[in-house]
Amino acid sequence: NNIRMNLETIFVLAAATGRTIVLPPDAPLYLLSKNAKHKHSGFGDFIPIHTDEFQSRLSVISTKEFVEREGGRDGQFPIPEEDREDVLRSTPACDKRQKSDIDCGHILNYFENAAFVPQWNSTTCVVFDEEMFESGSISDENEKKSKEFCSPRDDNIVYMSKEFQEEPLVHFKNSKGWRIMAHFYGYMYFTDPSIFNYYKRFVRDFLHYHDQIYCAAGKIVLALQEEGQKRGFQLDAQGGGGYVSMHVRRGDLQYKKVKISAEEWYKTLKDTWHKDEIVYIATDERNKTFFDPIKEHNEIKFLDDYWDMAGLGNLDPNYMGMIDTIVASRGRAFGGTFFSTFTGYINRMRG
Repeated sequence: NNIRMNLETIFVLAAATGRTIVLPPDAPLYLLSKNAKHKHSGFGDFIPIHTDEFQSRLSVISTKEFVEREGGRDGQFPIPEEDREDVLRSTPACDKRQKSDIDCGHILNYFENAAFVPQWNSTTCVVFDEEMFESGSISDENEKKSKEFCSPRDDNIVYMSKEFQEEPLVHFKNSKGWRIMAHFYGYMYFTDPSIFNYYKRFVRDFLHYHDQIYCAAGKIVLALQEEGQKRGFQLDAQGGGGYVSMHVRRGDLQYKKVKISAEEWYKTLKDTWHKDEIVYIATDERNKTFFDPIKEHNEIKFLDDYWDMAGLGNLDPNYMGMIDTIVASRGRAFGGTFFSTFTGYINRMRG
């Protein structure tokens, strides 16, 4: 989800400024390396960004394509001769290891030296205002709205400018201290609400998971709902509900205080559940006996319970967490882990 958050922000920035996205080479992605046959992944493996429909709204090319077009000796951004062999070798796919012949550092160093690198991070607030862009001034009303939106980051507002727009190549660093760990709708602000709404719809309609992921999740949702309806629980007007759901983060989340016991989970959420209602639990906890205190009161279900029925064994194992988010998002009521971006995305999908 952290990768997805960064992806959405950069894609909206590119779309709003009329740029072409240069995708990084396929690489081992954080928490997405479960497919032993396919260790190197790209964003297109999870989100349909290579379709004609998507490309008609935002042009996307690979690093390999960019280097072939612009990295030659006569290109706009020629690769230094001493780095050429390393960069070209790393463009199709790269490893995050300095000792590797295809170290991703070869690509990153090339772009950091060739491009304009904004000094932005999670504390930055980017504002799009037409008057500021055209004349360098902003109305009192829009300045006030921008500061209210950006607070408490209002001392680090960056207004989109002609100077930024004129930069032929922009590269965003992803090293420590420069990561944009924020949701796009909280990181940037358009003073014209109609434009802001347009880009929110753009993310909703186009930066979503592949149909294969949704189809597998849909089978599980229907199975849960059928069982729920047999118990007398009806669906809502949008076709959701029939069960309740949770996201319980138990892995490497840095916020230890939100790692609570199953008893605490039950005590917190029991008033939102009905008697005999099925509880679907999206979790990274491998020891399912952890949830026995909840099981004493309600029947609980996990992704693994639908493995054969939904054909999950035939899918990329990296899809499992994404399927979990979709199933959890369709519950009548949902409870999640505070500070977790996984929980945050489920809430967003719930609308």
